[in-house]
Amino acid sequence: MTKTIVQESLEKMPDEFPVEELIERLLFVQNVQEGLLQSERGETVPLDEVRQRLRKWST
Repeated sequence: MTKTIVQESLEKMPDEFPVEELIERLLFVQNVQEGLLQSERGETVPLDEVRQRLRKWST
């Protein structure tokens, strides 16, 4: 994560907010970035496999 992303996230927050809200937002951004990198590296699960896993977990 870069300072720029942190600053942009902070600028989007209201004037007053709980610090936990900023932390949650930054964690969300970090997780999205990591997911995008995984996708670029081909570290994804095919849709059919996801469906099979969901069926297995829901039974």
